[in-house]
Amino acid sequence: MTSPVRNEILHSSCTELRIEQDTAEQSFVLSEAFIGFSGHFPGYPIVPGVIQVLMAQIVAEQAGLVSQSPLAMQRAKFHRQLRPQERIVVRCTAKTVRGKSVIDAALLVDDELASTFWLTLA
Repeated sequence: MTSPVRNEILHSSCTELRIEQDTAEQSFVLSEAFIGFSGHFPGYPIVPGVIQVLMAQIVAEQAGLVSQSPLAMQRAKFHRQLRPQERIVVRCTAKTVRGKSVIDAALLVDDELASTFWLTLA
């Protein structure tokens, strides 16, 4: 069973998933009514970090870049707030770093970097 948040993210996609070698990319637009904005923050909604991570995980899963849930998040940097109605591009690249499998994730709006992080896999 998938969660309501995961379902809303999936239904918020505005482009087809694109896969090229070890990189997958998909765009999303989250409406003001998106469940992930609940309480974050009333009157000034922004996309919580946990939702950004979930978006990257969804893209990586759909592309077959991961076969299990991530164990950890590393190297997280949040450069700008993500707001309702923005077209958020989620780009995930599978890499091996120091013998560990990671998903190198980047979220962008209008080619401006919004956040980056690694999802470490088992």
